Amino acid sequence: MFRFAHLFLSAPAWIIAVLFSSTPLSAEVRELPIAADRCAIFYALTGRVDAGCAMPDPLAQGPLRRLPNGSEFSKKAAPLRGIAEEQGYFVRFAFNSDSLTSEYTAHLDRLAQVLGSSALDGSCFKLVGHTDTVGGLSYNLALSERRASQVAAYLVAKGGVPLARLGTEARGEAVGLPGVPGAHPLNRRVEILAKRQTSDGC
Repeated sequence: MFRFAHLFLSAPAWIIAVLFSSTPLSAEVRELPIAADRCAIFYALTGRVDAGCAMPDPLAQGPLRRLPNGSEFSKKAAPLRGIAEEQGYFVRFAFNSDSLTSEYTAHLDRLAQVLGSSALDGSCFKLVGHTDTVGGLSYNLALSERRASQVAAYLVAKGGVPLARLGTEARGEAVGLPGVPGAHPLNRRVEILAKRQTSDGC
């Protein structure tokens, strides 16, 4: 399996997201200072001390991206029926993760059947990614894009939905659910929207 590491620049911090396993994104993500040196960046990406480097000072690594101490909010993905009025148009994610849970892959399997039906042949679909309000704005924007892209990739690969009919949009933490606290797991979501195709397509 290939291993990837993503770096996101935000002022005034570098944000390092580490994906060194097949597990969901680690909750131990550091927001490094913009002045972080090569050794600190290498350690944040790999968890190892590079040749010629000393062990970085943990206090210089920046704050961990985590829910506030004493938070009553779960790190798990909110269940499909998170709000009584919902009809399943949200796909939700665990804290700091862009991995789909089995509940939501099963839901997406059913959704793909609907999206691929003849009744929706002339429709386009937008997948809008959102996050909670924990962490930096730039990091959350990138995380919301990965979430939307993950849903799109699943619908294409497993559901057979044509990529030309899907679009993604990243909103980060900008649009929380009304009346829901910013750090609440219900905000960690991808919203699925539909519209009719025009003569120009989707």
